[in-house]
Amino acid sequence: MLTAVEGIYENGQIILKEKPAVNQRVKVFVTFTNEVAEEEKKTLSSPSAQLRGAWKDADKKEINAYFDNVRNEWERNI
Repeated sequence: MLTAVEGIYENGQIILKEKPAVNQRVKVFVTFTNEVAEEEKKTLSSPSAQLRGAWKDADKKEINAYFDNVRNEWERNI
């Protein structure tokens, strides 16, 4: 009987997404794909990752003005 169980390889360990229905010691085959794990995809789609390159066409004065404004808002008394 062949059973396939999805998992993730991380830090030298294989973490299975479900417990296989096996009650005895059996031989296993581990196949690595080129797919990025869902957790990694979420990190890549984080807000900071989505903004990567957003300032590439802006001039330095515009960028400095934006961050000065952010800094002033952060440091203001409420």
